This record gives sequence, C-alpha cells and structure tokens, in this order.
Amino acid sequence: MAVPRSPDRWVFILLVVGLVGIGVAIALLAPAKVLGAEEPPRPVAATVVETGSCGQGTDTVEWDAGGEKKQAKLDGCGHRKGETVEVVPTGNDMVQSAASLPAGLPVGRRLTALLLCMAALAGGFYAFLFRYAPLRAPAVMPAPKQEPVS
Repeated sequence: MAVPRSPDRWVFILLVVGLVGIGVAIALLAPAKVLGAEEPPRPVAATVVETGSCGQGTDTVEWDAGGEKKQAKLDGCGHRKGETVEVVPTGNDMVQSAASLPAGLPVGRRLTALLLCMAALAGGFYAFLFRYAPLRAPAVMPAPKQEPVS
C-alpha cells in the first residue's frame, strides 16, 4: 500500500529552493574584497613629457611615485606636451589611461551568473514537477449528437 504524500513536502522543497537562491544571490553580490579580489589600481596624475604620432601610438609621461620621478610610455596618443592625464601603471615601461578602464564593479558578470543559477533552479523545479505531477486524463470532447435520418 502506498503511503500518502504530505502537503508539508512542498513547503520543504520551496524552503530549500528559496534558501539556495538567497545563498547564491549573497555569494554573487557580495563585495569583491570579501571574495578575495585584488584591489583595483589607483590612477595617478602624470604629465606628458613627449608626444608621439598617432601612427606610433605612444606618448611618454612622467609622474611622482613616492618622491621618485618615473617615466613610462602611455598606451595612447594625441596629447599635448605638458598636459596632465590620469594614468594607471600596468607594467614597468607602459601605463594606461585611467579613462580607458571600466568604472565600478563588474556587476554584469555577477548578474549573468545569478540569472543562470536562478534559471537552473527554475528548470530543475519544473522538471521535478513534470516528473512527479499526478497524471491527469486528457479532456474528452463529447461526440456531437446526430439527428435521426428520416
């Protein structure tokens, strides 16, 4: 004899799905520092020392790094000599313009991952419902009445 299923089972399933969703949302939307991400590089004000042609693609900039003057090539062109630009050091002999870096946190990737997880949970729950839903008989249309032929 089959044991009847309790309606409390659905509450438990919904509770587990809800808690998993909340946990995934917290893990994906937590600050990057908490997850161990590196601190983004800080922009530094630099002065253009030498301009390069845009065919060459580099200008030379100079900035003060802890009391020491440093020079590097700027990954860009078209600046005037003596112009102040915000740069981010990317290597020993190359810097990048701070305006070319993305601003803010990479929310797009986290949101994509969150939506993917929620879609997977919804798909799994739908498959669960489809698999364990009680089978229903298809609707049967009544046959049309035929009038007696005289």
